[in-house]
Amino acid sequence: MRRLVAGFCAMLLVACYPGQQDTEADVAAIRALMAEYDAAVTAGDGAAVLPLYAEDVISMPPDEASSVGRAGMEENFAEMEEAFEANTFQLTSVVDEVEVAGDLAFARVTFDETITPTAGGDTELMHGNWLIIFKRQEDGSWKIWREMWSVFTPEM
Repeated sequence: MRRLVAGFCAMLLVACYPGQQDTEADVAAIRALMAEYDAAVTAGDGAAVLPLYAEDVISMPPDEASSVGRAGMEENFAEMEEAFEANTFQLTSVVDEVEVAGDLAFARVTFDETITPTAGGDTELMHGNWLIIFKRQEDGSWKIWREMWSVFTPEM
């Protein structure tokens, strides 16, 4: 009898665990969001990037203060668009890992980005790691909720 009760309790816990949702669809949605992000950045279209962020986003760039809220992100993108030539952006992200747990998910991403300063100078090539936490919105969509990244120069 104890085994029967224990087995029933285990099945009930597994059935109620938030990870039992359709994570394949969630992972596909997050990967599609990242492809949309790359395309918008490459097009130099900050207005298309902003809706991919949650209203209460926190972004933690290297060597800078955090940006809080979508208004902070809008300011960051405006500064980028002013500092770099829009037609020279090229972002290529590789989503190395996505894990979904209920209404939160994370992605581990590596990226290459090229940009050219508007003031002149050489095109910059950056390689980096990016950790993103996504939050499911009330409408079921995923948005970037928290992010941080690092930039490095790989050994040649």
